[in-house]
Order: sequence, then C-alpha cells, then structure tokens
Amino acid sequence: MRKLLPGGGLALALLLGVPASGQVYTRENANGVVEATNIPGQSGYRLTYPGKGTLIHSHRFRGSYSGEFDHHIGAAASLHHLSPALVKAVIAVESEFDQWAVSSKGAQGLMQLMPFTARRFGVSDSFDARQNIFGGTQYLRILLDLFQGDVDLALAGYNAGENAVRRYGGIPPYKETRHYVRKVRSLLGPHTRAADSPDAASFFVPTARLKRPPTRSRTPVRPKQVEPVRPRIYYRWRDDRGVTHVAEKPPTEGTVYTMIRAMD
Repeated sequence: MRKLLPGGGLALALLLGVPASGQVYTRENANGVVEATNIPGQSGYRLTYPGKGTLIHSHRFRGSYSGEFDHHIGAAASLHHLSPALVKAVIAVESEFDQWAVSSKGAQGLMQLMPFTARRFGVSDSFDARQNIFGGTQYLRILLDLFQGDVDLALAGYNAGENAVRRYGGIPPYKETRHYVRKVRSLLGPHTRAADSPDAASFFVPTARLKRPPTRSRTPVRPKQVEPVRPRIYYRWRDDRGVTHVAEKPPTEGTVYTMIRAMD
C-alpha cells in the first residue's frame, strides 16, 4: 500500500498500512514527495529499509548454547556442502541459538527466516529447529552459488536479499547489512578467505582425476586440466495470466518466484 504526504517539498510518505513483516521501498515523485510502498509495482522504487528488524528473544531463551542443534547443523551442512562453522556463525548472529526468536519485521526461528523465504524452501514451521536450519542452509548454498563462492556477498544476500546485492554490485550500503557481514566474519576468524573457505563454500564441482595415458617418453605427461563446472541460476514464476516464465534474470520486485540451479 502506498501513502502520500500532501504538500510540496522533500517529505517521506507515511508508512501507515505497510505491514511490519515487509520491506519498504521509496522513490521521489515529480512534486518532490517521497512515496513509500511495500510492493514496488512501478519503476523508480529502491529498497530503503532492508533487513529483518530487531531481534526479540523468547521467554525460553537461556543466553547460552550447549550444542543441542549440532546434529541438525551437521546434517544440513553435509547435504548442501557447506562448512558447519558457517551455518553456526549465521545462527549465532541471527538468533543467538534461540529456537523461538522472532523479529520486529516477522523473521522467525534459529536462522530468522522471513515468511516468504520459509515458503520458498518448503519450511512449514519456522520454529521447528530442523526445518529452519535446513531451509536457511539451503538458502546459503544458493547464495554462494549465485555469487560464485564469495562468502561476504552470500552473507549480505542472506541479510538484505540477493537482489539488493545484485543491484549494488556488491555489499549494499546498508549499515545493518555491513555490520551483519562483519559480525558473522568475526565468528569465522580473521584468516578466513571468501574464495576458499569455509570448507566448501565449494562452489565448484570437484575436478575429475584423469589417468595418465601410457607413453614411452621419459618426460612425464601431466593430465589435462578440467575446468570446474559452474551452476547456472534460473528464475521461474507465473504472471497474472497463469503463464509460466523461466529466465536468467529475476522478475520485478514483489513477484513470487523459484530459483533453479542447473548445470550445463
């Protein structure tokens, strides 16, 4: 819903009617009034208030973690070829391991899944620890693939959305997002490099081992190098007429879509 503030001059449209769980987009119109909406159906809108809001701990929160979710973290990390350390660092920053935590913008559970993100990854109950961890870990895997193994960009995408990272060509200039990336990074350690860790940000498919061909030459023959295979990301959605579209670029903001990883 869009609300306009009457009168001229640079003023921000009142955000009444915009649900707390949504992102807010703004643009300045021809009269110098800044319009705000949670569904940017027209051009010119930019994401202004990103992030998941303020973390609200549940009454069950103990303030310490004793490893009760490690088996879920390990299973999810193994399934999606991620380092458990990365998943644990994200959970620590997102919810401090509070299974029933919520945010002021509607994020839920250990990995603070927004309702749209939960539906996107088949999570029916965000307060179920296993579902939440598997959904959040799958999202991290897709982000790492999308940004070619760059952990910083993947973390920025987890916080602000992948489209915001693509729009700015890097970590968006949002204070919350930049602080978020630094905080997760601090838990992973100062020597972690985005290109090759955590263990397998493993964007690349393992290189096949080739047998050395038989030769009579005394000079060793080195096996031919095999280029790593990179997955391609496609977006699938239905328009208002029910027609299904598949493209390499995401649809307009506000459209519900599915991301598909495909290998050439």
